Amino acid sequence: MNKAEAIQIANDSLQANVLNEGNTQFSQVVRYGNDEGWWLNIPLTNFRKENHFLICSEKAKIIRHLMIKANNILSPATKFRVKDGIADIFISSANPKRLTDVLQGGSKYSFNKHLVDEHRY
Repeated sequence: MNKAEAIQIANDSLQANVLNEGNTQFSQVVRYGNDEGWWLNIPLTNFRKENHFLICSEKAKIIRHLMIKANNILSPATKFRVKDGIADIFISSANPKRLTDVLQGGSKYSFNKHLVDEHRY
């Protein structure tokens, strides 16, 4: 699975061309220490605009579509671990229903309220 394929699957499921290369980040499950999950790296300035994220699990054959509306997360630098103006976020796939950032230095922010849909493929 790559970003273009994930965007196509999500847009087909939504029956609209909402997602594109410019407004969407894509992440697949990767190993991080003793855990597996998805990395999101979001420039702090991007929190001022709408962001879409497609997090893919090849094993489960599912793509989760997250959307953060413009200015929905105020003061993101206080909620996430930040390095060089970019919020580093790691969502563990151990419990995909929680969709919580588990990195040290963050506030354990839950992305559940930003879940738009789950697309099976």
